[in-house]
Amino acid sequence: MHPASWVGWVLAVMVVALATTNPFYLSLLLLAVVLVAVVAPREGTGVVSFRALAVFGVVMFALSLGIAAINGSYGDHILFTLPGPRVPEWLGGLRLGGPVSAEGFAAASIRGLAILSILFAYGVFNSAVSPHRLLRSTPAALFQASLVVTVGLTLLPSSVEDLRRVREMRALRGAPGGLRELPALVVPAIVGGLERSLRLAEAMEARGYGASPPLPARARLAAAASAPLLIAAAWLWFYETDWRPAALGLFAAALALLAFWWRAASRARPVTRFERERLPAAERAGLVLAGALALGALGLRLTGHGAMDYNPFAGLEVPGFELLPALIAVASAWPAVLLIARPAPAPAASPEARFAPERAP
Repeated sequence: MHPASWVGWVLAVMVVALATTNPFYLSLLLLAVVLVAVVAPREGTGVVSFRALAVFGVVMFALSLGIAAINGSYGDHILFTLPGPRVPEWLGGLRLGGPVSAEGFAAASIRGLAILSILFAYGVFNSAVSPHRLLRSTPAALFQASLVVTVGLTLLPSSVEDLRRVREMRALRGAPGGLRELPALVVPAIVGGLERSLRLAEAMEARGYGASPPLPARARLAAAASAPLLIAAAWLWFYETDWRPAALGLFAAALALLAFWWRAASRARPVTRFERERLPAAERAGLVLAGALALGALGLRLTGHGAMDYNPFAGLEVPGFELLPALIAVASAWPAVLLIARPAPAPAASPEARFAPERAP
């Protein structure tokens, strides 16, 4: 799949996961992401990086439950009580220990499901898309930002690979394992990553990679002025309901300034590509579907329909379930449909068959 398709899918999953607190919809969304993870291809060290992110997501889920137990929670259904010191009230209601309720565990589980879905989606994206393909497909205006993001995407797979290499070398030398040997594993991996980054930066600097003429002053001023306009528009829209027409005007002005900056930044950096990676029609339809899913989830949350909001502290009842939000969560698995429907590539010929002599007619 095209990198733009993966980016659109990850953003849609993130919006849907953050737009609802219903555990039923979050569970369906997580199952959809897992289905995509099963059929998604792996490039380079993608298997290792996805496994690391999956383990990290499970740890974050367990950590949210542990924090809910340590901090205690309010609710009517008390499960058990943890001993803890009395904390003064002037600390803002901080609690250590105390009664732990089922409502607190339910709220922590809902937060953990959302985090787990986002981390799994990011892991699939990180393992299925090569950073070099992502950098080639980035618009010229976002080249510097995409370069930083690309380096960040390569950090986790390279760090995991360094850790695996150091652990194998220590195992061959008969070094003992355990938590005491953790610094001996982590420090060489970090030092190796820093040295590799320095070598890459020196090589890029020596070749003038990424050098471009500065933007005009008007473009830089437009980019700087768009941020406060967006903040003012958001403030007026959410906190001053009588000024919502003015908020729309400020938002339109900010978009116009960003469009002016985008055009100037694109012209300042001419980009040549040997072969442009095309976006198939099916993936374009998938991007449209991803945008529709994100807008649909946001619309249901803002209008209060679809049982998108669930508060376990308001009464530990069974969450509501409606068909439209469930379809939005299930439809997030559209990359799996495209990958399954795609014809399998032809098997590569073996070296023996490639160099075998042809038979005479």
